[in-house]
Amino acid sequence: RISPNGAFGGMGSEDNDTMFPYVAEQLNKYGLAYLHVMDGHGFGFHGKTKSVSTSDIRKFFDGPIIANVGLTRDTAEGMLRSGSVDLAAFGRPWISNPDLVERYKNDWPLNDSPPASVWYSPIGAKGYTDYPFYKADEKKEEL
Repeated sequence: RISPNGAFGGMGSEDNDTMFPYVAEQLNKYGLAYLHVMDGHGFGFHGKTKSVSTSDIRKFFDGPIIANVGLTRDTAEGMLRSGSVDLAAFGRPWISNPDLVERYKNDWPLNDSPPASVWYSPIGAKGYTDYPFYKADEKKEEL
């Protein structure tokens, strides 16, 4: 897993835009099962160089690429269609939408994502197992 755009814990360097493609090129030599790229800016962006995308990484890594962080259905579909990724992963939207696949498939609205305190704090099941499933009759009422 690489995080070329991340700012967590002071990450980021002025050479990230050249270093991470180089890292991907080196990892490509090992025949990895996949490379997980935290592509988005959902946890902040260090701003020390231009953003590195999965398209940048794809030029140097031939194996499967999984992307995540801040993806929407539309951005994920665009990445998949462009060939820059093979799989898209959803974290926060999945936590707050236990029926995420059905919501995307049926164009139903999403529940709001939980605040970081929910998924970074040991508070038990709250915020992990208590989000509601979408009810189809709710959609009829909206029309």
